[in-house]
Amino acid sequence: MFQCISRANEPREILMDELIAGYRRFRAGTWLAERARFAALSRLGQRPRALVIACSDSRTDPQMVFDARPGELFVIRNVANIAPPYGADDKPHGVSLEVEFAVRT
Repeated sequence: MFQCISRANEPREILMDELIAGYRRFRAGTWLAERARFAALSRLGQRPRALVIACSDSRTDPQMVFDARPGELFVIRNVANIAPPYGADDKPHGVSLEVEFAVRT
């Protein structure tokens, strides 16, 4: 389920309307232009050319910065783009799990 989080002075309904409008623009533009690519990615699976560990800062988007198309980058985003060392234990290691998934994909 999608959770809509808005700034204190912005009603949630306005933000949700903007998100829905953005989705509709995507479906009417990018989706139609890239439909064959999305179908191929769905059918053949992902084979990204690069793994990018990036900051979760909303002001940057790795796909936009690197001018990458869907399926070209495997992106891990977290606070301060930190990749802690691997630990062979039963503690949660989100980034190392994501790196392993990206490498094995």
